[in-house]
Amino acid sequence: MIVILSFFHTKVGPSIFYSFPQTQLAKEILERIYDIMDHPNKEEFFTQSFENLKLLNYYFQIESEWARGKEEMIMASIMTNQQISPEIEESISILCKKFSEKMQLDKDIFTGFHIKELDNYDESDRERIIKNDSGIKNWVEDLYWELMEDTRRKSEEEKITLLLNDRYIFESLEEMSREMRTISREINLSSDSLKKNSAINNSISNLNKIIDDLYEGYMEKMTER
Repeated sequence: MIVILSFFHTKVGPSIFYSFPQTQLAKEILERIYDIMDHPNKEEFFTQSFENLKLLNYYFQIESEWARGKEEMIMASIMTNQQISPEIEESISILCKKFSEKMQLDKDIFTGFHIKELDNYDESDRERIIKNDSGIKNWVEDLYWELMEDTRRKSEEEKITLLLNDRYIFESLEEMSREMRTISREINLSSDSLKKNSAINNSISNLNKIIDDLYEGYMEKMTER
């Protein structure tokens, strides 16, 4: 998982501000992020998938005294190559929204996005820029660790749910098998006409086969985990 924070630079257009863990992002990923930033919409969360990667994006804006239109256009993107459930996706959306709200509440944080134009500002503004550049990067790193912890916890909860479901299936198959043995035993103890009834015997045989097949499939599934 990688957290990527991008913004719309007034002069050069969409730009990557910071990513964590820091890595060289592939050209295709950059192009997709830039394309989204070139066609901004209202604040929203949306996903994109390509090859074995998935991008979960949260686009938002913050107030800015220095940006065109008095707003900086920002997007937090979560890149992962793991399969994630709808529950985890929803959790990522919530954490990204909290991240955006934290940035929107800090009325001076916009200055950090102008770190590359540091020489264009006076000394007091430079101090603000350097401070907030560091602050934004710290927040991105915090978001990464929050996402990692939340995803790990949600994954464990899902595994527990699966295990409980598997236990129910296993116990149900065991109970069905016991009931079939009881029925077979009662038939063997009954009258000859019932024991020789081919329809009943065939049904019991078929049910036993179904239970055995289900049990075998269940055990194969468990050993694959």
